[in-house]
Amino acid sequence: MSKQELFKRYCVFMLGISIASVGVTLVTRSTLGVNSIACASFVISSYFPVTMGAVTIAFNVAMMVFQYALYPKAQWRSRTKNILMQIPAMIVFGLLVDLAMYLTQDFHPEYIGYWACFATFLAGVIIISVNIVLQSTVNVAMLPCDAFVIKLAQVRKWKMGIVKLSYDLTLVGLAAAISLWCSNFTTIIGIREGTILGAVLIGPTVQLILPYFAFIERFWAANQAAPGSNELSNKSDAN
Repeated sequence: MSKQELFKRYCVFMLGISIASVGVTLVTRSTLGVNSIACASFVISSYFPVTMGAVTIAFNVAMMVFQYALYPKAQWRSRTKNILMQIPAMIVFGLLVDLAMYLTQDFHPEYIGYWACFATFLAGVIIISVNIVLQSTVNVAMLPCDAFVIKLAQVRKWKMGIVKLSYDLTLVGLAAAISLWCSNFTTIIGIREGTILGAVLIGPTVQLILPYFAFIERFWAANQAAPGSNELSNKSDAN
């Protein structure tokens, strides 16, 4: 892979995590419930003196550790470099979440009406889904939380949409448990219809829009930059 091609891939990747922070923020600002990925971060930041972005970074560190469990022990050393490359991405993402939350602190769609809240929520869901597709397409680095989902789908040979749905529902349950524990089992914050709906919608939305981003894969293959491009060329010659 040439330096120029690698630079292009990282530009697309950075675009992905940048818009992901916007997506998470929009879902949060919709007041219909925090996105499943950020749900636990929102709950913890609400009860403890820590920002949502900082908790998001800590959560992604945990996802880095969990990725190791998906690889055979013999591959741990060879995969360490790829996993460690996720560290800059998760730090940038956490900082961007805090920045986006700060910049949108005066954005209150609930003052307009429920339809505005729902429109804000849907926009956030679509943006988050686009981010996941971009990360899986450029194949240079990923946010640990997304890399864990994609790797789990590959290892188990399950559809990514189904794995994403199960993963998101698990995170919602974890956030609810944390909220109950911190409130002495009196209330659940940050979880509403948007949280559950978002967990249900993001996985299928990824599956739905994935084919529309196939042009990116073709671009990498055409430039003989993507892993497996030689294999694609050989198949083409064989045909």
